[in-house]
Amino acid sequence: MMVKDCMQSDVVYVSVPGTREDVLQLMAEKQINGVPVVKKGTKSLVGMVTRTDLLRKADENQLAMLMVRNPETVTPRTDIRTALKIMIEKKYRRLPVVEKDELVGLVSIPDILGSTLENDEKYGSMDISKFVTRTLTAVWEKTPISLSYMIMEMAGKNSLVVLSEGGGVTGVITVSDFIRLSEVTVEDNISQTFSGTDSAVDWGWTSKDFLVVTKKLLRLPSKAVEEVMTKNIINFTEITTVSECVRTLRNEEIDQAPVLSVTGSLVGMIEDQDLLPLALESQNGD
Repeated sequence: MMVKDCMQSDVVYVSVPGTREDVLQLMAEKQINGVPVVKKGTKSLVGMVTRTDLLRKADENQLAMLMVRNPETVTPRTDIRTALKIMIEKKYRRLPVVEKDELVGLVSIPDILGSTLENDEKYGSMDISKFVTRTLTAVWEKTPISLSYMIMEMAGKNSLVVLSEGGGVTGVITVSDFIRLSEVTVEDNISQTFSGTDSAVDWGWTSKDFLVVTKKLLRLPSKAVEEVMTKNIINFTEITTVSECVRTLRNEEIDQAPVLSVTGSLVGMIEDQDLLPLALESQNGD
């Protein structure tokens, strides 16, 4: 299988010169977490920018300073095994696809898993138990949002499981949720203070009214996690098949979900990224 067999050809991108607001607006509109960056007026790839980059450089506004320059790329004819090895080794979620240095597509973890494991009789019929991450980071549902973000940062996680006082799973909150909450705060303040037509108003992601004063700590609403978490969470059991797991993650457009025991107790999390080695094995076995 080659990259062209599972890549997205209709790819959204941002251009340099550009700003943080350009990226945030596109991410919000398309509900995506990472985009290629091209030179303005061309499709010449010059970088990649993700939500993680926006968090890492919270005091930077220029896209040229936010993006990762000279990103790893593949071509439409690259063997999918090569793409998988890059993504596993570098922990990438997506790779830009180029032809003669021009952007022609994007291949992501959901794209690859859908093409390799979702309908695979041998590997897709396996259960997910051996791919579950058993070490979890959780917070109580009454924990303040700002403290929850700090816990997630210190644990080096992209999400937190939210527990009730009795220990039951009541929700999940992810890094994307924290960023979305800050963006909403900005929009609310703008609408209350300005008409939206005043071009002299200079506001953005780094505005001190809404965001941090330090590089990574977002200024978030004074609410408990239970007020903003995702409550209707998708979950799996340890005996869920790989095919069913991949299909659900793709259909629901999520990258991870809690895993419960047959008795309903929380035992871990399954992330789509953890299934990449199995996808590689399935291709090596062809």
